[in-house]
Amino acid sequence: MKVLTYVIACLMITTLLSSTNAQMQSAQVDISCTPEEIFLDSFPDSLNNTTIVNCMLSNPTSYEEKVEFNGSGDNVFGIDLIDGDEFIIPAGESINVNVSISVAEGTTHATYSLIFTATVTELGGMPPVNVAEESVNILGTVNQYESYEASYDSPLSFTVVLSNQSQNTLDSIRVTNNGNYDALISINYGFISDVLRPHNLSISTPVVWNIIAVDGNSSIQLVVGSLFDATLNTSTWETLQNGSKRLNLSSSVGIVSQLDDVTCYQCTQMLDVTLEIFVVESLIDQETNDGETVVSESSEVPFVGFLATLSVFMLAVVFINNEQEVL
Repeated sequence: MKVLTYVIACLMITTLLSSTNAQMQSAQVDISCTPEEIFLDSFPDSLNNTTIVNCMLSNPTSYEEKVEFNGSGDNVFGIDLIDGDEFIIPAGESINVNVSISVAEGTTHATYSLIFTATVTELGGMPPVNVAEESVNILGTVNQYESYEASYDSPLSFTVVLSNQSQNTLDSIRVTNNGNYDALISINYGFISDVLRPHNLSISTPVVWNIIAVDGNSSIQLVVGSLFDATLNTSTWETLQNGSKRLNLSSSVGIVSQLDDVTCYQCTQMLDVTLEIFVVESLIDQETNDGETVVSESSEVPFVGFLATLSVFMLAVVFINNEQEVL
């Protein structure tokens, strides 16, 4: 009986010492994740909107540890802890855990931060005497994609003023940016140039590259003018009642982005257009098709001349009155 009592006492002392040793040792955990940077696409129906990240959790201590595992995705990424969020790691060993990371449709292009954290909750079956927590950061880049829509009010209408081409009128094509970054968009009007050249006309744009914000739109302006030092060929043009000439044409324009290596999702890359071009000597009292009168600044000249004459007359009266007062 004494022997049994002695054995039980020894076992109790050994258990107590073991527990005490576990309490005295600090908990510790290491974590690493690969790859260190991921790249995902956020355009609709992308096959690259989800990827797998592998994280290794290591227990460098001499005791078994219970470790909690979690992750955060900068409020941008969806995180699925495939293998769970709590693990028992034997002393001196490591385990691998897989995480699925996804991105929502339309997420704005940028590089974001993902953080994965391992926290020791038990050491040797007991709460640890210290806080043991380690985190690792990986980068998540949402790739650029383009999605733009082009439209216009038909027809594109231009007026060429032969006496002063700085008065030539402009028209525009509207482009809406439905992509996930601020895009630089330009109009390729080569096809229009081809149909204008036989008439000795040209087309240009005041601004070559137009920056369009995400979910924004821009009106890209175009202007038609006569070729330098060339006589217009209006032999096939329609002559209107006011003496001006009109030309109707059909053509196409291309909508292009400054970046070549970006996915283009549902982009209007080619737009068929109709053009209506008027040629007048000047803008003075020119009648438009709808019967309205276009009045240029020069039509105000007679009124300005009258005011100038009246001013001179009043100055003369003041001058004469002053002379009479002096006399």
